[in-house]
Amino acid sequence: MTTDSEEVFADINYAVGWNRFSFQILGIWPDSKENESDSIFSKYWFVVPSFFMLGFITLPQLVYLLMIWGDLELMTEILATAILPVTMGWIKLVFTRYRLESLRPLLRSFVEDWKRPKSQDERSVMLINAKKARIISIWCTTSACFMVSIHVLPRSLMVAQMQRDQFEPPHTVVYPGCFPYDIRGTFAFLISCFGQIVAAYSGTLSYISVDTFITMLVLHVCAQISNLRHSLEDLPSGMNEMANDFTNKLISIVKGHEHLNWYAQSIDNSFNTMLLIQILGFTVQVCFESFQLFRIMEQDGDKLPVEELIFIVLYVLITLIQLYLYCYVGEMLIVESSAIGTSAYMSQWYNLFPKDARNIFFVMHRCSIPLRLTFGKIGTFSMETFSQILRTTVGYLSVLLTVTDKKNN
Repeated sequence: MTTDSEEVFADINYAVGWNRFSFQILGIWPDSKENESDSIFSKYWFVVPSFFMLGFITLPQLVYLLMIWGDLELMTEILATAILPVTMGWIKLVFTRYRLESLRPLLRSFVEDWKRPKSQDERSVMLINAKKARIISIWCTTSACFMVSIHVLPRSLMVAQMQRDQFEPPHTVVYPGCFPYDIRGTFAFLISCFGQIVAAYSGTLSYISVDTFITMLVLHVCAQISNLRHSLEDLPSGMNEMANDFTNKLISIVKGHEHLNWYAQSIDNSFNTMLLIQILGFTVQVCFESFQLFRIMEQDGDKLPVEELIFIVLYVLITLIQLYLYCYVGEMLIVESSAIGTSAYMSQWYNLFPKDARNIFFVMHRCSIPLRLTFGKIGTFSMETFSQILRTTVGYLSVLLTVTDKKNN
């Protein structure tokens, strides 16, 4: 059994380190216990990225969107490039901050599971899923920031090289938008561009970090269920001297199963409303970005904006990967929780006293309804859901392309 405190601390840091770093930047990390001595600055730091996202991208672009209403291609570009993903990032940031009280028990239980004495096999299973969650977190965050940089850096260089007589206030900032002040002054212009760059990266980090945090929690539950299944399969099978040992271990397994039911249900209750909004956002974003991709590829080869094309392709891929992550971990949760009944059947229940064998049957019956990750309590994340959303998105895209062709003709 592993109990070394340094090893446990290293495992916990490995499992949550990247997500903790991202959440602390945003000011929404749910400490395992609230520290009353925390300064107001640390408690309300999330207001700073919220201010940048709303004040420099969402609201200015919303006003600009109303000004250009009717120009479908330009509206699609505005919606797809910044306003939708940044607004979704802001919604996730505020929602997670609002849910901190319900997330603290989850994180506390997460830490306690790592601190609990466990065998090397159990630790290996937990580390495998922790490694998956860490790789997903690092890869998604870095690739999303790289995608934003592909758009922001060339745009910033182009704006910096503009002459004063070329300035058109809605278009000359990094992201087109209308501000409540005159941005033609040097100081106001620089502040506006800087604010939009900070808002873009803040929105990206918020958008990605919440997804990877949920992925980390669900994969942890899957690892705990896997360990529970192995314990169930290794139950004592004797009928005499091992009977008490069987009862004690079965009680421990049932309590562990109840705890995991609570854990998975708490994750679902904490995020299902936000995930419903995100599903709608996924569909709209992929639809608009795919429309942008088709529009760009219709241009002549010598006029093809390579940077914008790379940005949009990466945007679509990352958005689809984020959706796939939810469906993947949701499918894992269903499969692992359903397999508890199979593990109970694989134990040597036929060598037990009849009353003990009946207890095994009760365990099998209680596992007939698997744990799920839902969106708004109206749908379940699974690979089937992933294919359904893709089909729906393609349908919306077909309608959008048809309407555009009719307008052009």
